[in-house]
Amino acid sequence: MSRLLISASLIAALTTSVFAQQQRFAQPPPSSGDVAVPAGARADMPRMYEERVILDRATVRAKLAEARASNLARFRAYQMAGVFPSNTFDARKLNVWRDADGHLCAAATIINGTGMTDLVKRVADQNNFIRLADVKQGPLMDWILMSGFTQDEISAIQEPYMPVYREQPVVEPDLKSAENTRLIKKYKQVDAMIVKNQKKSLELAVDRLMKHQDLAWKLVNG
Repeated sequence: MSRLLISASLIAALTTSVFAQQQRFAQPPPSSGDVAVPAGARADMPRMYEERVILDRATVRAKLAEARASNLARFRAYQMAGVFPSNTFDARKLNVWRDADGHLCAAATIINGTGMTDLVKRVADQNNFIRLADVKQGPLMDWILMSGFTQDEISAIQEPYMPVYREQPVVEPDLKSAENTRLIKKYKQVDAMIVKNQKKSLELAVDRLMKHQDLAWKLVNG
């Protein structure tokens, strides 16, 4: 074989090798899309894939169902205790997170029972007449998303209070008694609504939490 042919063969071989390497390195790593994994598996996943990993829906649903059951039990304990805030702040029906005697509303009591004592106190100090129906973001919204309740349900639990005073901001026993009777009846209706809508509301809660994977992981691993 002539030197010319040998040189041409070497050049062709080198060119083919370089081209193959370029092709190999130019290709992006294979992607399998979002990967659903069960609880507890995240620690075994390489960090480079962490953002691609999503929780299995059934795992999230199970945890939300547990949270929903626990929070419903807290709501029922609140009803049984029969100690409700008194609206001595406004002559109109009003959401009262914490009254002048330190009594918490139903929603605040449930949240407090999950260990969020600092959050409950901060809300009372900064926005005591808050309406949970109006909350869009922040720690209260995070809690709602992980509660197992829908925002409509927790808003219904947060029933506003009728005033229990006439001229001075002092509780009038007859007005307070009438308001307690109204609240007990109202809470029973809300409780029945929550039970009736269990399946539908839980699926809606799962849908919403799955859009916030950081909160979903927090609920599952908490």
